[in-house]
Amino acid sequence: MKLFLAKEEGKKSEAKETRMDFEKSSVSIKDDTEMADDDTAQNPESSRKLSSDSDSSDSEDEAEQTQQLRALESDLSTNPSNYDAHILYIKLLRRRGEIEKLREARENMNVLFPLTPAMWVEWAKDEASLLNDSDSESVEKLYERGISEYLSIPLWREYLNYVLQHDPKVCDSSVDGISKARNLFERAVTAAALHVAQGSQIWDAYTQFEQSILLTIDQSDIQAKENQVQRIRSIFHRQLSIPFANMKSTLLSYKAWEVEQGNSLDAESDNVDGISSHVASSYRKAEEMYNARAHLEEHITRQGISESERYQHFMAFEKSVQCTFSTLEEYLDLFLTRVDGLRRRLSSARGDDVLNYSLIRESFQQATDYLSPHLKNTDGLLRLHAYWACLELKLNNNLTAARGVWGSLLKTCGSMLEAWQGFIAMEIALGHINEARAIYKRCYSKRFSGTGSEDICHAWLRFEREFGTLDDLDHAVQKVMPRLEELQLFRLEQESKSLTEVTNQRERPLKKTASEKRKLGSIAIDEQSPAKRQKSTQNQKKLHEKENTRGLKLAEANDGEEKKGKVEEQVNEQLVKDTYSSKTRLYTDQCTAFASNLNIRAIDEDLKQFFSDVGGVTAIRILHDKFTGKSRGLAYVDFKDEEHLAAALAKNKQMLLGKKLSITRSNPKRGKRESGALTTSEHDSNQSGIEGSSASKESVEISKGSSVAPQVPHSRKHFESIQLKGKNTFAVPRNVKPLGWTTSKPGTKKEEDEKPKSNDEFRKMFMTS
Repeated sequence: MKLFLAKEEGKKSEAKETRMDFEKSSVSIKDDTEMADDDTAQNPESSRKLSSDSDSSDSEDEAEQTQQLRALESDLSTNPSNYDAHILYIKLLRRRGEIEKLREARENMNVLFPLTPAMWVEWAKDEASLLNDSDSESVEKLYERGISEYLSIPLWREYLNYVLQHDPKVCDSSVDGISKARNLFERAVTAAALHVAQGSQIWDAYTQFEQSILLTIDQSDIQAKENQVQRIRSIFHRQLSIPFANMKSTLLSYKAWEVEQGNSLDAESDNVDGISSHVASSYRKAEEMYNARAHLEEHITRQGISESERYQHFMAFEKSVQCTFSTLEEYLDLFLTRVDGLRRRLSSARGDDVLNYSLIRESFQQATDYLSPHLKNTDGLLRLHAYWACLELKLNNNLTAARGVWGSLLKTCGSMLEAWQGFIAMEIALGHINEARAIYKRCYSKRFSGTGSEDICHAWLRFEREFGTLDDLDHAVQKVMPRLEELQLFRLEQESKSLTEVTNQRERPLKKTASEKRKLGSIAIDEQSPAKRQKSTQNQKKLHEKENTRGLKLAEANDGEEKKGKVEEQVNEQLVKDTYSSKTRLYTDQCTAFASNLNIRAIDEDLKQFFSDVGGVTAIRILHDKFTGKSRGLAYVDFKDEEHLAAALAKNKQMLLGKKLSITRSNPKRGKRESGALTTSEHDSNQSGIEGSSASKESVEISKGSSVAPQVPHSRKHFESIQLKGKNTFAVPRNVKPLGWTTSKPGTKKEEDEKPKSNDEFRKMFMTS
């Protein structure tokens, strides 16, 4: 600490002068009075004249200051956002030494504006000059408020110096004091030590503080001294890995310090010879980073350039520095913060100090040019354009420009539903119904992610119900309903493809395994000796005899299974007919709503509670997967009359168990596929036009395996096309025709062979072969 305090001795004198700076005006007046007294003793006549002139001048200055204070107070009472008036008022109160009013003026300004770093330092020094060192906490709070508003190296330096010089524990080098100082230095390093031009000042102060701690350690405590040396060396290593403007100076200081510790280094050379390899590597990388951006840093810090030019250089610098902002969202916040400041200045400007709105537009355009390629279809880019369009309307009163902002966003993010919704919301808020309708016509047929395509269609219908005529609503229905049916069919096709892909993925490993086994078996046979091959042939004959025995048993079983399959097929066909007829009666006699996007945890009681305000619910049927038994998120709800059904349809897109429930009128009469079966003629006639059909979603649910109706084969032609391949034809599915079944057509000579063989005939045929 002694070394550090010795180096700061010059700064102490400056602090003492600053301690009296607040009382400068009163001291100056006192000195003038004493000089006047001396002149009076030497020359009474001239002194009387000078005294009268001085009193007159002081009284005139005080009257002028009083009048100026009143004018500023009146101005601030009517216009509190006048930034320049706050600055002049604080300066005038500080000059007059009115402490209480000065504190109040600073607090009032800080409510509306952030104070500059210089103003925070001035405020802290004024308060420090009025307090003892034992009461330093209030001054430290002022410094804390300042560093929370600005990233300022001078402000951090003043804060650190104040704590090191005025905190009793830190000055005494106590354990608590040293811990407090180190924590403050680490905070300063984290917040400000990456500053390219001035960051090294924080690091230098940190190393000087730790070196002063090293001098206070007892020479006999070798372990403590070694730990402190390692601490100082670690700080140097961290500093050498950061790109600074004076990196060579830091390297020379580090090498000189290592020489003091007894290490052999060339302290006069600015190369990295002699230091550890990892430190040398980090230093070279940091030096390359600085050299690549040194010219940009010079442009930023150069004097005599405009604010706009400095901003352009700063953004060019930030693009080249990867470590400054970790995410694009931070860049977006930077642009928006600048726009916020310009907006406040434009809103509070008076007289000749009117800010040109073009600066705001330029800032938005710069942000868009830089961020659009990286934030396409994101909420951040949407937020930027929405803010821009809002300011074009409110501050610039330019509707055409606001529409242009939304139009440029849609060119980049046309597949983003929220962008269209924001544009529509602006037109509706302005009362431009025709313009909003035109936007709906542009976007209702677009493909959006998730359920966005369905959402925009339903939104158009709601819009026409609220703002349009009956003709407008009819026109929207004619456009939207075919689109909704198309989307529903597309969803079903996607689900079918997904199911097929999952099935294929499950079967592929099994086929691959069987193929590999056959391949390995053939390779093994080829590699066997003749004796082993003969033995293998004998084993295969024995295995073939066993398979023949199993085949006889299977043939007997097939006869019974075939009869059982015919009975089941007849029962299934009758069940489908009964189900179809009952469903037809049900939908004819009752009014049914079809609910989709249902939470899979929902049960009948949840739907009943959901429609409790509507009433008239007579039955609820939630569809379940026939394999897993889980809910498919679809349901039918029956109502006793059209009135209750209409009220239920009005609850479309309302939330149920965290999901928007889609409710439409169930209309199974559109197609015959609801029964889950088609005749052969129906199948053939509909096959060519199935892609263009617009069957409703619920009319296909039964055929997808729901619990409403079972699925049965469409015709027997499917089985006639099956061909058996391979040697083992006994372990075949039940619905495949057994051996002995021929494919001859009726009316041919072999018509009798078309009938399945009996067990005795099959056994004789097998044995003779």
